[in-house]
Amino acid sequence: MLHTRIIRTDVPRKLAPLIEPRRYKGAHGGRGSGKSHFFAEQLIIRCFRQTTRAVGIREVQNSIKESVRQLLVDKIAKLGLEDEFEVIETEIRGRNGSQIIFKGMQSYNADNIKSLEGFDIAWVEEAQSLSERSWRLLRPTIRKPQSEIWCSWNPRHDTDAVDAFFRGPHKPKDAVCVEINWRDNPWFPVTLYDEMERDFAADPEMAEHTWNGGYELVSEGAYYARLISQAEKEGRIGHFPYNPALPVRTGWDLGVDDYTAVWFVQDNGKVATVVDYYEAQGDGAEQIIATALPELFIPPPWNEEFVGWSMPRALAEIGRDRPFKYGEHYFPHDIRMREWGGGARSRVEVAQQLGLKTIRKGAATNPADRIQAVRGVLPMVRFNLTPRVEQGLKRLRRYRRKMNDALGTYQGPLHDENSHGADSFGEWAINSSLVPPDETPKPDPIKALMKPRTMADALGLPGEDHDEE
Repeated sequence: MLHTRIIRTDVPRKLAPLIEPRRYKGAHGGRGSGKSHFFAEQLIIRCFRQTTRAVGIREVQNSIKESVRQLLVDKIAKLGLEDEFEVIETEIRGRNGSQIIFKGMQSYNADNIKSLEGFDIAWVEEAQSLSERSWRLLRPTIRKPQSEIWCSWNPRHDTDAVDAFFRGPHKPKDAVCVEINWRDNPWFPVTLYDEMERDFAADPEMAEHTWNGGYELVSEGAYYARLISQAEKEGRIGHFPYNPALPVRTGWDLGVDDYTAVWFVQDNGKVATVVDYYEAQGDGAEQIIATALPELFIPPPWNEEFVGWSMPRALAEIGRDRPFKYGEHYFPHDIRMREWGGGARSRVEVAQQLGLKTIRKGAATNPADRIQAVRGVLPMVRFNLTPRVEQGLKRLRRYRRKMNDALGTYQGPLHDENSHGADSFGEWAINSSLVPPDETPKPDPIKALMKPRTMADALGLPGEDHDEE
């Protein structure tokens, strides 16, 4: 059923390219830009004009209140279409057979997501939270001819699945993506100016993300982001090259099908310098060690002839000017597991046979201990900003707590692509020779005199004599 009734609606100029049919439509930017309101209006208009099956998608939706349902209901009223739609608890139905439902992607797997195959439109709101798994499931599922996938989001990280899809180096065909912020919205509410000013005054970095659609420099729930920002402000991220007079110590986090991450650090007991970082995913032990520590595969003796035009290619490719001279290699406590590299060899045996010396097995510490160690030493660390170290800094900056959406509370570190780089840095930090400033409160001498020294003292009973202090 096709309606010819004219509906007038105002559209910000920047969003106009999203009106024409496209397989993928994306709009990203900060609060107050109008992107969600635009998609909501367009969806209601489309459902009114022709029979359409649509689904509103979020990564997590524990209740209908967390969906865009209320926004769509408001748009129905604004457009004067109350008599054309029936709003029930879990969906919106059009008189012409249109249907809008609301789903959280975490409730889907490869089998039950097939229920969306016949849908015309999938609108992903807060798309920055959509996981890589969910994005892989959704895209081939919305497969009906002329079907469309709409995404609206406030950019968080350039590695987020939707952001990388629309804005990464391999942009999709038949797609349109626009950036829109509050300045581009002619109807930006005056009341939001005060909110925006307060946010910029309180936390400019976070406000830049919230209102201007910039990537998060300090993620909500991040463990180290502010310490990394502090290092930037203090000039501790820049040109701090390798010092041949000091050994390089490494911190490792090992993965088989997961990430392996290695940090390369020099320290003199007072200041540490990060001179390199390495990460890989899914490689075997031989490949990891050969790539991360190419010096092990350079024939001795090492001398100045290796510097310059005759420098080994393996070093040149990663931006080094000479081989490192190593001290200790700090591995996690599970290095004796026999799953890394195949055969009956343990992880540590593989590493030793490939040439790694002075391997230290870390204690079975919990994440809180590593996090505390990193926080203690980060103010004394400098980073030599090579492309690999820059990638490692991204991992540290984005390492964050896991949010329990049902309870609205944080519950320990989030295990994702960033946690391995953070864990390996923590492995180095907890074994570091750096001595953080003593923040232990000094005892109050008055309270010390007043405090009973034994149970007998406390009870006023005779006891053994104490030595003079």
